[in-house]
Amino acid sequence: MDKLFYRGAIRGLMDGERQTMTPASSALTTAVSRPSVRTPNIRLRNCREERGWSQEQLAMELRDFAASREGREAGVTGNMVCKWEKGDKKPSLRYQRLLGALFQRTSGELGFIENDTAHTAGTTSTADIVGTVGDIAAGPRPAHLSGPSRPGAEQRPFLRLVAAAEDATTVSPDTRPPWERLSVALRQQAVATPSVVGSLSARTAGLFGLEERVPAHRLMERVTAQLAALSRLLEAAPRSAVRQALAVTAGETAALAGWLAFDMRNSADARAYYRVAAEVAQETGDDALLACVLGYESFQSSMNGRPDKACALLAEAQRHAAHGGSPMTCAWLAAREAEEQAHQGDRDAALRALDRAVDAFEQATPADDRVWTQFFDRSRLDGMRVTTFTRLRRPDAARATALEGLRTTSPTTTKKRSLLLSAVAEVHIQQREIEQACQFAADALAIVAQTDFSLGLTRILHIRDHLSPWRGIQAVRDLDEQLRVLV
Repeated sequence: MDKLFYRGAIRGLMDGERQTMTPASSALTTAVSRPSVRTPNIRLRNCREERGWSQEQLAMELRDFAASREGREAGVTGNMVCKWEKGDKKPSLRYQRLLGALFQRTSGELGFIENDTAHTAGTTSTADIVGTVGDIAAGPRPAHLSGPSRPGAEQRPFLRLVAAAEDATTVSPDTRPPWERLSVALRQQAVATPSVVGSLSARTAGLFGLEERVPAHRLMERVTAQLAALSRLLEAAPRSAVRQALAVTAGETAALAGWLAFDMRNSADARAYYRVAAEVAQETGDDALLACVLGYESFQSSMNGRPDKACALLAEAQRHAAHGGSPMTCAWLAAREAEEQAHQGDRDAALRALDRAVDAFEQATPADDRVWTQFFDRSRLDGMRVTTFTRLRRPDAARATALEGLRTTSPTTTKKRSLLLSAVAEVHIQQREIEQACQFAADALAIVAQTDFSLGLTRILHIRDHLSPWRGIQAVRDLDEQLRVLV
């Protein structure tokens, strides 16, 4: 699967295919929104979300930063940040300089230079994701450090985190695998301030948000750096309520690392990360975190052709979620069970699980969400419902749900959108609408190529298997050409 990471050729191929694709006449096809002419500033948004900040929080941080750095106020607002990220407006040169100093990124890395030679259009470079961690309190950089960073400083961001935690000593390289280091740290006496823990928690939330758009192999470096920082703090601090919160954040980060390893098809590392995340959950009594880990593990069983094992894992996950999980976690796990029950042909169990998912989703509130449910919105729920209905051979229900999902979801390049488009392609196959099915599969594949999403690729390969009876149709041959670049 090394070819999964080779995206240059597939992008050019996707562009050519989209120009020649005949628009489908069905309601599902017309429901797909096409991107607007403006170019969103993805790099700026990634930098903000990596900090775990909302647009209003970035505006506040920028105002404080300007006052301390320049001695004068800045009139930036959350609405201005929104316009910058949407591409409606470009920051003035003053704000570009302030943003660059705040995030410690170049103008190109922040998306202010359109033809930056370090970033080709339509791609996400490692610098977009693996930048400097920044100060814990997001305060101004000291004057004696205001010049260019020394070489290699950005490659070891966890050193600055530990310095902010009043541990500025130089530590020799630790060659232990990240999961082993965290496991050992959990058994050590531990200390950290509430403000540091809060900042680390927000950063982990930001990394979960980036997972929807950023290739796993690029985000993993950033996540392991976060784990390194968390592990060092855990190794040095005594047991306390603060340590408890720090351990939970470490467990959440380990769970994300496990998911990324799974997406990179590294099953051994995924299992190791999941194991230590479960260890955190057991030590801290965090049933919701354990439910998350079991939910993640269910995907591996499903991909191995074991929906029965996936259902067993999801049943155990839901038992833990019932004791401490948010309604959104319960909704996600129930929807996952519905997909797997339908996979093994249990119609009644699948529909019951789907009803529980919808009920829990309606009860959920953002304040109760955990970091791993950020991706789970109405469009993702609709995508899982479409998959369930399709597997149960209920095309009318699948089509109606797909139409609603396409109407409400935004046309952004996210992994969950690729899954929705794949589910819609399956609906068209069941109704013998082959050209439309290929169009949706091609749209999903374009996202998979940009995000290196292996689960999305697996879904498209299943679609291709279902298209075998029509292998001679031009649309299917075109899809085969696109797939050859990746597999």
